[in-house]
Amino acid sequence: MDMTLRILGRDERYRGVVRVQVPGIYPKGSPLPAHMARLVEPAAEALARVYQEIVAEGGHLYISDMFRSAEMQQKAHEDWKAGRKTAYSPPACGSVHESGRAIDIDAFDTGIGHKRVREILNRHGWVNIVATLTGPECWHYEFREERWERYRKEHGYAAMARAMKEEIGNVAGRETAESTEAEVKWLQEALNRILGLALKVDGVYGAATKKAVKEFQKKYHLQVDGVAGPITKRRIREVLEEA
Repeated sequence: MDMTLRILGRDERYRGVVRVQVPGIYPKGSPLPAHMARLVEPAAEALARVYQEIVAEGGHLYISDMFRSAEMQQKAHEDWKAGRKTAYSPPACGSVHESGRAIDIDAFDTGIGHKRVREILNRHGWVNIVATLTGPECWHYEFREERWERYRKEHGYAAMARAMKEEIGNVAGRETAESTEAEVKWLQEALNRILGLALKVDGVYGAATKKAVKEFQKKYHLQVDGVAGPITKRRIREVLEEA
């Protein structure tokens, strides 16, 4: 297919979201699957301009991920917790992918180098979340605009991602996310008490929480996998009761 982004029309399920056709990697060069090929309209228009510049310089850009459902996002998070994927994925309602404002690119096959592609993406409002051009999440870009940058600085990343999602009317997974958040806050508070840590009690099962779970599992002779499953939680409750 042509190395371009085409806006196909509005997605009536979400406010301000359009369906797009864009080069994907499944297989490489074929259109990104339709269930992922959605963006908020300003992001789609900006990415179309990105393609024009990259092609003009003799390059190409393949997309590996774009819009995710709550189910897809939660699965990615569970895969990360279980060690099936190395790059961190937040839980459902915590990812910009669910708001039509994120893309993952093939950063290692662009024809003009990832550095130059990043410069073009940045110029059109697509920001990278890590500084490196290689390594985990170097391929992830978000369309935030100044108002969302301010929101992130004031309220944090997770709150920004959820607010972005709510802006387009995407409430899928909200009840589950709220329940999970409360459960993770309990876990963080418990680990702080038992291990004398200072985990931020924010309900986000991130790298620090996973590391603390492993520390607890090692100390109490459980399987050290960083997953707070039923056995680990039961042991945590027993330790709290014994304290």
